[in-house]
Amino acid sequence: MRHRVLVAIGVVTIVALAGLAMTPVTLVAVTAEDDREMVCERIGRDSTIALTFTHSMYGGDVTETYQPTVSGTLLRASVVTDNAAAAEYYAWDGRVEPVGERFEVVVPDRAFAAIPVRVDQIGAHRLTIDGQTLDLAAMVDGSEGVRLALVTRPLATQVLGMGC
Repeated sequence: MRHRVLVAIGVVTIVALAGLAMTPVTLVAVTAEDDREMVCERIGRDSTIALTFTHSMYGGDVTETYQPTVSGTLLRASVVTDNAAAAEYYAWDGRVEPVGERFEVVVPDRAFAAIPVRVDQIGAHRLTIDGQTLDLAAMVDGSEGVRLALVTRPLATQVLGMGC
């Protein structure tokens, strides 16, 4: 009798651990043109992702803020710039509002499956995930196209360091 109880506990434990290992997690992935993995960071439902770069014509930073959606897309929540000229550049209908010392381009929320970005030292592209900033420009030689997207993988792949 005791042997059966121990076997049952063992089976339940194995099934529970297997289920936990297969639990899906969401990751922010930045992939280079040659499929090189540049960023692979786990995020939560309420995470905030911000892509910041220096505007090449007007200077100052532009920050595009995104939130993950249940469907696995990146929902653009805002576009904020350091100066009015850069904001007007993005405001196709001219709607710009001052936000403290910065300027927000009034844009509708929009979901993206992936965001292509040309990363270089001129733009000094940075990716901030839940307050942690990663210097994308330092990860490329010269200028390189990258792809920013969300991916879903089993928890086991993260625990085992199997990447995005």
